[in-house]
Amino acid sequence: MYDQNNGVLDKKNSDNGFTCSLCGKKFEKNKSIQEKIDGYEYLFNSEDCMRMFKNLANLYGDEFKASIDDEQHTSNPMLASIMPKEQEFGKIKNKIETNENETFEIIKDPIQVQELAYKLAWSSESEILGLFSTANAFHRQERMGMLPKLQQMRKNNDKLKIRILTPFDDDIRLISKKLSDESDIKIMSLGEPSRIRASILLVDRKFVLYIELKDDTSYTSYEAIGPSLFSSIGSTVISYVTIFETMWRQQELYQQLSKFQKQIETYEQTNKQLNDTIDVLLSKMHKNWKT
Repeated sequence: MYDQNNGVLDKKNSDNGFTCSLCGKKFEKNKSIQEKIDGYEYLFNSEDCMRMFKNLANLYGDEFKASIDDEQHTSNPMLASIMPKEQEFGKIKNKIETNENETFEIIKDPIQVQELAYKLAWSSESEILGLFSTANAFHRQERMGMLPKLQQMRKNNDKLKIRILTPFDDDIRLISKKLSDESDIKIMSLGEPSRIRASILLVDRKFVLYIELKDDTSYTSYEAIGPSLFSSIGSTVISYVTIFETMWRQQELYQQLSKFQKQIETYEQTNKQLNDTIDVLLSKMHKNWKT
């Protein structure tokens, strides 16, 4: 609820406590973190919640900020009862396949994030969508054996669709062609580094793992990974799927336009050559007439 007196989205509970604007956990106001975002002040349970909220608000814009009063989104206090504590996270990973509860969790341990990414990918039945915001992020996962694992998944399940968005360099361009030819794994160029400074993994349109990029100069993923978000909440997952599909279609359209542009340039060049040839022939004919 917005407080007209102090401009704070306080999310006050019946027991005089307050609720985090992101995760829905209850706390006392004097233990909260207050942050102004786009003219409004929000209360958060932790620095991680505040940072993730800012990233999501930047990603989704007004639509995300408006959703904080929607019980289907992250600020629903009911999520606090199903949100796991750190020591309970291993139990969640073991129950991912059954999706018994919709979950929303911020994970700070990069080892847990990497393990969960592998477990999610290996549990896939129909689709894996991946987005890397930089070529370095792609290569870090490549060094950890991502590509042969994806090829093995396709070999085990020929109905599994795998698509990846990433900025290209010369090596990734060659990898893209090889995986497309050998395993029907599609890798599309983003054209330029994404404004989303994160890697995103989507599995079967049921689970999303949003891995924030902390340091793109790092050699290993463990050093590069920042706070990450895991969710099986339907509305959250579909939002990320929509972002991925929109970016994928944009790049498909860009590639089509590039092909058309090359065809136009080829046509113009051929047309110029034909015109030059006609001019030469006409010139020779004129000379013959005069003689």
